[in-house]
Amino acid sequence: MTRPSPKVAQDGAHITLPSAVTVTPDEYDALPPDPRIELVDGVLHVMTPPTARHQIVMMRLVNSLLRRCPEHLTALHEQEIRIADDHRRNPDVLVVRRDAVNLDWFSFPPKAVLLAVEIVSPGTQTADRKHKHAEYADAGIPCYWRIEPLPELVVHTYQLDETDVYESTGVFHPGDRISVPRLDWATIPVTDLIP
Repeated sequence: MTRPSPKVAQDGAHITLPSAVTVTPDEYDALPPDPRIELVDGVLHVMTPPTARHQIVMMRLVNSLLRRCPEHLTALHEQEIRIADDHRRNPDVLVVRRDAVNLDWFSFPPKAVLLAVEIVSPGTQTADRKHKHAEYADAGIPCYWRIEPLPELVVHTYQLDETDVYESTGVFHPGDRISVPRLDWATIPVTDLIP
């Protein structure tokens, strides 16, 4: 692992700032699985622990999806999508093909993933709204949902268009049922997700 430690002068004193930790794909694979760590272009990204609100929304969504999934699909949480050897993301919730599930493993290729869901947290706003949106589209994941839990819970849904860019398929508020074309089985009342 490469850990450069630049020194910066501040008011005449020298301080050492934390710097990016880069790893090879093999070094990353040797680490213990941890859904709070992602690998982005070879750099480790450590995420803050989720709030109770985040966890409750996540678990309610997983349970709602599991009750509705067709037999050939299943819903999971905090599992890895291996976008590339040096690029891995752990969506909060994902729906995958059941035949791609290895009960003793935690990673999926993008082609096995039908839906990736991110629940926006204070430390992940830009990544969830911009970066992951583009990364999942580039990886060919057909559907992406972004859940904004505050000030009121809102679900933004997207699907790939003919040019492999996500187009909006709806914005769902409390009182609405999530209803999108490629996931017609996943009609979930937004209020079912509210903590």
